[in-house]
Amino acid sequence: MSYQSPAKVQHYVPQFLLRNFGRGKKHHLHVFDKQTERAFETNVKNVAGENHFYDFDLKGHKLTLEPSLSQLESKTKPVLDRLLNADTIHVLSPEERAWLSVFFAVQFTRTRAFREQWRALPELIDEKLRRMAKSDDDLQAVEELIRRPDENQTTLEVARFMIDAPKDFAPHFASKTWLLLQTDRRAPFMIGDNPLTLQNSIDMGPLGNIGLGVRGIEIYFPLSPSRALAMWCPSHEEMFRNAATNLRRLPPEIAATHIRDPSGIEEIATAMDTGRPLRFKPINVINFNSLQILYAERYIFSSVEDFTLAREIISSHPNVRYGPRARIN
Repeated sequence: MSYQSPAKVQHYVPQFLLRNFGRGKKHHLHVFDKQTERAFETNVKNVAGENHFYDFDLKGHKLTLEPSLSQLESKTKPVLDRLLNADTIHVLSPEERAWLSVFFAVQFTRTRAFREQWRALPELIDEKLRRMAKSDDDLQAVEELIRRPDENQTTLEVARFMIDAPKDFAPHFASKTWLLLQTDRRAPFMIGDNPLTLQNSIDMGPLGNIGLGVRGIEIYFPLSPSRALAMWCPSHEEMFRNAATNLRRLPPEIAATHIRDPSGIEEIATAMDTGRPLRFKPINVINFNSLQILYAERYIFSSVEDFTLAREIISSHPNVRYGPRARIN
């Protein structure tokens, strides 16, 4: 971490990744602004970045994470390029998979969405404590307790998360079952300004079911309009492998009648065995893109101009004009 005349515009989604979704020599891509519902086209260098985003002052010294992030990206790009060219997860060595886990851990913490989630926490706690207050003295105590950090303090606090991310978060990515996902350019994957998305079909009640280490978690990351990476809780691999084993023991006519989507089970098990891409059905691509829309703090990027899905989601759920925020049950 140093201050070495870094770039003024600092990107929180790597440009090398966004270029995969662009076209032409200047890598133009289509952009949708969730807050204004405006769509436009621009160069990748003009999006997912802000002036001096990773710069901060600490005890009178100017510091930045930008050079370290640039080094991380320069070492990650050839690994992801090799993955896309080989079109199989099995091309990754243990060392490369560990490196990508570090990249994902840092990416998880480096976005505007993560920073806004962290910034919102004092307000959330303040609201909760004020509801619990029973007197003016209690309210005064809340006012003294809750301190809202300024922009520099917020940047510094998030920088600490980023520095600790390889230790705290990378093991969660490394421990997952990785699958390469496939679609075609007629129904392409989108990428948002907060591209690591999570979902979980297990209902865990008021404790919530979203977290890197939570049982049943599914993590998704777009790589190009036609390829993406899934990182699933190992419980999913166990479930699908057992289902495929049991399916193979059944007569085909029984399986076709009594098992929901037997071909899909076989395809997932085969992708796990071979490392080859798992072809996503249109409904799966819609779910993938919906997560990108929901998790984005503001912008969605696409190789095509069609943002119908984003408009429909925002129309039905206006609160998703901004990225996810923590809630107190």
